[in-house]
Amino acid sequence: MKINQLSYYDHKREWRLEPIQFSDFNLLVGVSGVGKTRILESIINLQKIANGESFNGVEWNINFTLKNGLKYSWIGEFETKSLENLISDELNMNSKPEENKFKVVNEFLFINGTKIIERDGNNIYFSKYQDMPKLSPFKSTINILNQEEDIAPIQEGFNQVVNSNNNVNELNLFDFINTFHSMHYHSLVQKYSNLTFEDLREDNLPYKIKLALTYEYFPEKFQQIKEVFQDIFNQVEDMKLEPDEELPKNLRNGPYVKIKEKGVSNWINQSRISSGMYKTLMHTSELYLSSEGSVILIDEFENSLGVNCIDILSDLLAESRNLQFIITSHHPYIINKVGMEHWKIVTRKGGVVTAKDAKDFGLGKSRHEAFMQLINLDEYNEGISA
Repeated sequence: MKINQLSYYDHKREWRLEPIQFSDFNLLVGVSGVGKTRILESIINLQKIANGESFNGVEWNINFTLKNGLKYSWIGEFETKSLENLISDELNMNSKPEENKFKVVNEFLFINGTKIIERDGNNIYFSKYQDMPKLSPFKSTINILNQEEDIAPIQEGFNQVVNSNNNVNELNLFDFINTFHSMHYHSLVQKYSNLTFEDLREDNLPYKIKLALTYEYFPEKFQQIKEVFQDIFNQVEDMKLEPDEELPKNLRNGPYVKIKEKGVSNWINQSRISSGMYKTLMHTSELYLSSEGSVILIDEFENSLGVNCIDILSDLLAESRNLQFIITSHHPYIINKVGMEHWKIVTRKGGVVTAKDAKDFGLGKSRHEAFMQLINLDEYNEGISA
């Protein structure tokens, strides 16, 4: 999936994202509070809407291209409920759970400019059928019709949106253990004995499972991830995945991360690896193990991977992989390392968020000159106006 353009309106919060154009690599820059994170959140919300969730007062218009080369335009809006109505619904003990959800007001889907879906309240037109049965008023047609040939690739595309900062959930060792057991890891080991690395990338598995399978079957790729990790943490001499003898017998056989530091004879088990190091390993694995067509969202890159990791993205783009990056940062080193052709300068006036290309501000031709002009730009420094 590649997102080409997005506009988004949150009627409940009273903020609006003006249409923003996206390329393969997008660095959203601007002062804190200007709306960079909300741009990422709007994309994540659309992923959730495609999977059946409803949001109070959300309106959207997104244009994107999928692996099949077709161009899609998806437009829609949910009703806006006031706080008083929401409280009233919650206090009404006889109300059905659906009454606390939000109805679709309208929805449209175009494929290569041809209208496929038109929805107005309870009335739904789908080009494939003359008569449509009554469908849930709270779910998008992308979710309701996800088994249809024309619609299935859309939900699959949105499921390729990777919220990189979600990896905080990966830090809990108990969650890690549960994942290996629930995924029947040993049956996956048997499965991947006859599959390729690209098969693994395309599989919709948790990244900790993908990393373990990479270690098991694709040592060259694991070595690549390990070397990046070692570049970030110079004290790390080696890394492997194997059973953890410190855990109870019924749990120790999972493939757990272990690292060896320079000058230290004993290996450090996953339960004793710092949360920051493990989080960085998961983020790095995510970048290298994402499927073709993934849209990778990283909020505050310097906090997720560290300032010295920005070259990872350049390396991945150089591999000509079909990936799209939408990342945010206000760190000078990150901004200065990324070419200005990738900058999206985010400003906000009241509740209206705008993201414009660096060229729209007439910044200098060289990277250094453009950076110096950026940090002195009134729109960048002030960022927010009434």
